[in-house]
Amino acid sequence: MKNGKPLWIRVSLLIILLSISAIISLILFPTKLDFTMEQSRLFHIIYKIRLPELLIAITAGACLGLAGSIMQIILDNPLASPFTLGISSASAFGAALSICLESNIGFNFLNPEISAFLFSVLSIVLLLIITSLAGLNKRSIILVGLALNFFFNATNTILQYFSTPDAVYQITFWTTGSLTVATIKDSIILFSILVCSLFVSLLFSKDLGIIQQGERNAVMHGVNVNFERILFLLVCSLLASTTVSIVGIIGFIGLITPHIAKLLNLKSPKYLLISSTIIGAFLLVISDMVSKTILHPTILPISAITSLFGIPLLIFLLFIKKVR
Repeated sequence: MKNGKPLWIRVSLLIILLSISAIISLILFPTKLDFTMEQSRLFHIIYKIRLPELLIAITAGACLGLAGSIMQIILDNPLASPFTLGISSASAFGAALSICLESNIGFNFLNPEISAFLFSVLSIVLLLIITSLAGLNKRSIILVGLALNFFFNATNTILQYFSTPDAVYQITFWTTGSLTVATIKDSIILFSILVCSLFVSLLFSKDLGIIQQGERNAVMHGVNVNFERILFLLVCSLLASTTVSIVGIIGFIGLITPHIAKLLNLKSPKYLLISSTIIGAFLLVISDMVSKTILHPTILPISAITSLFGIPLLIFLLFIKKVR
């Protein structure tokens, strides 16, 4: 209990920090709300524009943060992220294919969101098939994920090469990520997936802790490493593919959040999963505020902001760890 109490205090502080940032985002960004304005107009601004964006920022950031922590645990790799599996490039190809078909031949097979989701699911299916044949180990998963990532990036480039300028613009806009087109219904979908995924992850958190200590040790303790690795790959793919299909590709959130949690000494799987989820939501809310205000009234691509924040933050964390 003595060790657990301070950790829960840190998690509680993270929740408070997220709540404060959410309220500030709702009231002040991109401009301060005028509560003396007409009630119907104020209602429209809050509930039709700002609240949906805030909710999708919280849920999408939380999903990416949770997926990132799971990936780094099961692959025992600090550079692992939800997109290590090739999900981002596969979903980008799916969206690009849908946009190109409609633009070039007027054939609307699927809308970009559904097509992106289906191709991201296809990437994880291909990964599981190939790794089951080559050996379901950490190295195989990373190598196959990288191969799929390069493959779908190449096919996406070829699609854009033969596309119309308007289609290329739409593809670029989609792949840079955006929270402005999301709805409260999308947030509910992401929240439902987040709760189920977090529940499953916490249910197996003890096993994850044993796996962290080495596969041989996990086998000796009776943990079915291959089964749990497949399970969590599916959980990560569900979190990442659904998030990407709704808000586009948002990088660095899943990579950086587990490192921040570890810096706060929240290293055990249970605390790492919970804190990474909260930190992911917090980072995306802050990034959303910056994207709306840094060149107001222009809204910058959210993925550009997360990358600009993520790169120096990652370097800073590396120096902090070296000093320690």
